[in-house]
Amino acid sequence: MKSVKLKMASTVFAILAASVAFASPASATLTVVSPCDPSLTTPDAVACAGYYSGNLINGSPNDILNQKEAIASLPGDFEWDGNWAVLDPEFKITSLSNVNKLDFGKTLYGKTIIGAHFGNVYGPAGNVSVFWLFDLGSEGASHVSLDHTSGFSNAVLYTTGVQAVPEPGTWALLLVGFAAVGGAMRAKRRSNKNPALSYA
Repeated sequence: MKSVKLKMASTVFAILAASVAFASPASATLTVVSPCDPSLTTPDAVACAGYYSGNLINGSPNDILNQKEAIASLPGDFEWDGNWAVLDPEFKITSLSNVNKLDFGKTLYGKTIIGAHFGNVYGPAGNVSVFWLFDLGSEGASHVSLDHTSGFSNAVLYTTGVQAVPEPGTWALLLVGFAAVGGAMRAKRRSNKNPALSYA
């Protein structure tokens, strides 16, 4: 009787384990076809991940896992939550503006991650995806240019910073400067009205 209960328990456990395995999403399968080059954009990327085989820039469940894994391999602590609906279509482009510009319709600041797919990239690889990390600083950039546009298909903006707000000390310094300029203008106006003051 004890062995029958043990067999039943092990069978139930095996069924539960199998159901968990089927319910879990497939693991990401990234294959690097060719090493990516961070200098193939202007400005240069800080780092890149890929070139990975295939078009990973889409909303399929397996490719979302692939995107998350590729982005996680870049330096820094940004972690994409996999919410494709936010990225598409607001931050997705499928054609280049002005021949070679990845323009997302907003200024990009600081740490910025862009993914792109190419049918054929500059070099030996074809049908690949790449993920770039840029540091665009506080001045920002309106776009990123591709030095070679061969085979470009689509691109996605995963994250970018926001324009830095000046520190309170900077605002105070600006106000002092404006006050000084205003005072100088008033003094000049007074001296122009009273010529005797201008020679004093």
